[in-house]
Amino acid sequence: MLALVLAFAASLSYGVGDFIAGFEARRTSLWTVLIFTQLTGLLLMVLIVALRGEPFPPGVLAPGLVAGLLMALFAAAYYKALAVGVMGIIAPIVSLSVAVPVIVGFAGGERPSALQLAGIAAAVAGVVLASREKTVDDGVRADRGAARSSRDGIGLALLAATAYGVAMVLYAHGAKADPYWNITLSRATSAAVFVAAVAVVRPTLRVTRRSVAPLMISGALAVCAFTLFSVASTFAYLSIVSVLGSIYPVFIALLAYVVLHERLTRAQLVGVAAALTGVALIAAG
Repeated sequence: MLALVLAFAASLSYGVGDFIAGFEARRTSLWTVLIFTQLTGLLLMVLIVALRGEPFPPGVLAPGLVAGLLMALFAAAYYKALAVGVMGIIAPIVSLSVAVPVIVGFAGGERPSALQLAGIAAAVAGVVLASREKTVDDGVRADRGAARSSRDGIGLALLAATAYGVAMVLYAHGAKADPYWNITLSRATSAAVFVAAVAVVRPTLRVTRRSVAPLMISGALAVCAFTLFSVASTFAYLSIVSVLGSIYPVFIALLAYVVLHERLTRAQLVGVAAALTGVALIAAG
């Protein structure tokens, strides 16, 4: 049960952090959010491993480095997909990243109960639906230009989903050696990639005094989410904790409704209900 609570907390943490990041991106810029949250998260993890005083375990070197590169690839592919495609199509495809650790878990011999399998199916379906944004063809036939643009980012979305899913597997793998060092190395790698990208692209970075605290909180919540997921994976099946750790779109949708008063679509409402039902089934199983 502890693993389920940790995985659920990971989703909550990532969902809140992602919501804050998205909100701040409107007030500052995407590059500002990426750099600030990456560095804030890295500083927090460095502080944690320093306070723990545990030596660096060689077992996290490969998974930590590769996971960091994959997370950088995920961000690049995901935001490019959103730029050239339709969010209502891109976001649900990216949410299917959870299929990667589930498949890896099954291939490794994990056998959840029938009730938990039903919960996994319900939760995954719920996440896909909750990720769906209202698009031009919700109730209205899209024109040819919109239909064409909706296909442009699908390949990038699939790349982003694969990168994120494999990174989750590597987080779980590295956690066997030390989850805290693994996340620290991963975040250091992805932060280095983004800093290098900023040096090349030279975007305008602007941070207002009002945005400092929210961005710090967002960066901290992100690494907390990955750490909680990593620790949870050491106590339970990867196929189960990966699903519970991937329902963050539900929290983003609910926060958008409560804080921003955005109306949830019928698909999103069904998705929230399905995801929460899936969580209950997994816990009961």
